[in-house]
Amino acid sequence: MRITICFLTLVAGLSVSSGRASAQMACPQGVSPGSSQCLPTGGTVAPPARGPRWVLTWGAMAEDQKASIVGTSSGELSRRAAQRAAVKKCETMGGVGCKAVYSYKNTCAVIAEPIALLESMHGYYQNGPTVEEATRLVIPQCRSGNGGNECRVIYSNCTSPILKQ
Repeated sequence: MRITICFLTLVAGLSVSSGRASAQMACPQGVSPGSSQCLPTGGTVAPPARGPRWVLTWGAMAEDQKASIVGTSSGELSRRAAQRAAVKKCETMGGVGCKAVYSYKNTCAVIAEPIALLESMHGYYQNGPTVEEATRLVIPQCRSGNGGNECRVIYSNCTSPILKQ
């Protein structure tokens, strides 16, 4: 019984002393408590403001496969925004049933298609760290997918990060 009472007294004493600690003020040397220069202790000081940061941007392609119309977008802050902008551009160009088919973030992208008009031709999309690298990768894919016909890049663009304050 005696141990329990001592333990409760110790716990009560700790809670009282911890209550006093959170009400204390931290004052610079030579400043008396209560001054506006004093700050409360216990982590209630506001965190420092965030500095500028780089935000990655998105680009997208949307197409109307029946009409062979492709809309593009670049520099958007989200994938969804890039896709919506590409679909809207496709529709503005006369596309019906435009659908987002390709998106890329903070990189370069290209669209390649056969040089010759074919009865059934397919465009190819590719991204890479540079336009040159994306082109190097897409041309063989386009050629292979279009019966060996020569292909060319008809669109290229790069998205870059932006500095946000």
